[in-house]
Amino acid sequence: MSQNAGLSRRKFLQQLGAAACAASIPAALRGQTAPASKSRRPNIVFLFTDQQRYDALSAAGNPALHTPAMDAIARRGVRFTQSFCATPQCSASRGAILTGRWPHSTGVITNIDAIGSKPLDPAIPSAGKVFSAAGYDTAYFGKWHLGGSPSAHGFQTVNEAKGGEDKLVADCAIEYVRRGPQQPFVMFASFINPHDIYGFQKIQKQIELGKRTIALPESRREDLRAKPEPQRIYRDEDQGAAVKGFGDAEWRRYLEVYYHLAERADAEIGRILEALRDNGLDQNTIIVFTSDHGDLGGAHGLPFKGPCMYRELVEVPLAICWPGVIAGEQTCPVPVSNVDLLPTLCDLSGVPIPDGVAGMSLRPMLEGRKPERWREFMVCEYHSKQRWANPIRMLQAGRWKYVRYRRFGEELYDLENDPCEINNLAADLPASGPVRETRDRLAAMLDKWMEQTGDNFAQLEPTTRDGSPLGTLAPAPAPAPKKAGKKRRAT
Repeated sequence: MSQNAGLSRRKFLQQLGAAACAASIPAALRGQTAPASKSRRPNIVFLFTDQQRYDALSAAGNPALHTPAMDAIARRGVRFTQSFCATPQCSASRGAILTGRWPHSTGVITNIDAIGSKPLDPAIPSAGKVFSAAGYDTAYFGKWHLGGSPSAHGFQTVNEAKGGEDKLVADCAIEYVRRGPQQPFVMFASFINPHDIYGFQKIQKQIELGKRTIALPESRREDLRAKPEPQRIYRDEDQGAAVKGFGDAEWRRYLEVYYHLAERADAEIGRILEALRDNGLDQNTIIVFTSDHGDLGGAHGLPFKGPCMYRELVEVPLAICWPGVIAGEQTCPVPVSNVDLLPTLCDLSGVPIPDGVAGMSLRPMLEGRKPERWREFMVCEYHSKQRWANPIRMLQAGRWKYVRYRRFGEELYDLENDPCEINNLAADLPASGPVRETRDRLAAMLDKWMEQTGDNFAQLEPTTRDGSPLGTLAPAPAPAPKKAGKKRRAT
């Protein structure tokens, strides 16, 4: 794991040794009770970027960029290596982070200005109101993208930095810290980058290129013939047209711009970490770093984000540290979701978790313990972009990933043998045998999850790119046949 010499001198705590997620940690930390009194409750600093995929930081072993601030948070706490967003769309994912609920539960099922969605309802308990009610001073700086104002959702100090500059977001956060907020406090700082990758053609003319070691996605030359049709439409007729004809040289420039933008966000995060240290607020403070969703970055020959559920899009960085309480140098491979973040912060700070939360506390993993109860699978949702609706659900269980489109078929990947998700086993599904049994088992798991959580996926309608109805829907995929005997588990 790389370390930056400058930031390594800014010690949040002494390193407590490398440990795996399930390994034991010192008895003084294991099972420690979160402070119960208001005066001893931890502060919370929540730092998140926009459109940063799971491997776009140097702590993840990517030599193409240098992110010392993000790395410092990971090094001083726990980095989760399988962290999923609830949905790869900005507004809906942010709603999931703040409420701990799935997008179909909040009603924010995609970006608030896109077909089928709506602003976040202030009546739904979310982080600002939950922590304000518990006596916390609450602040939100930067991109909101949930309709209305953060102040309607319990945040007392607000600056949305609508000019779009990450420097302004950091300036607001630093001023808040220097002013000496009432403690305990919760501060969210929401950065725009690397979302500015949409302007890569202009930005690549403004920065120095050719100095990074870029590893291109193995799937970049895939023709998508065995994939659901919306992926080809996105590539050929929608935002994918911006990269039409791209070869390796063009994709390297795209990724150089993307990593440059991630480093710019990292620099602003570093300024906030320094302000916390300089103002004596770096000790009794939980720091979270994550992103709302990823970026395809050339995987499967696709840019940005679109109607698909590939790893580059649905997995994001996540690191959490708390000096003196959470041991450093930990990585945790347990799959987690951003709906888990609100209940985790409530659990750690002794604040009641609100009713209706779907997420689960990550506290056992943060304490180096194997959770006694955890999900058997991970689910992600997708609805639409702009006027184009393409309802999708993804279920990942162990080595298997199953994806269902509302009208355009299914995908099934054996991630152990096909980690790049190239060979869609559902494209030529046999009538019987192990692959069919796996598909049926995962389909049944998804059906049950949708029934249990009130997900109305089966009633959602896809549209054309301009929002026109497609007409009579094709029937949903056949449910898995019920068999007697012992249930098979994902491996």
